[in-house]
Amino acid sequence: MTTNVNPTRTDTKLKKQVAEQNTQIGNLRSRLNEIVDDMAILQSDLNRFKKNVSKDLLEVIEALKEK
Repeated sequence: MTTNVNPTRTDTKLKKQVAEQNTQIGNLRSRLNEIVDDMAILQSDLNRFKKNVSKDLLEVIEALKEK
């Protein structure tokens, strides 16, 4: 059995395709990490918003009770 030392066009094409896919996967992973970070920030902001709205409503209720 002999092995072909020279890469064929198919081998070269597949290697190029794999390299491109690796680049795309890296870009997608990076973007996914950014989205996860953005979601964490949004969740934090939402929780702070809820807490502030709750505090404001309690102040309004207390003000209404005093009148």
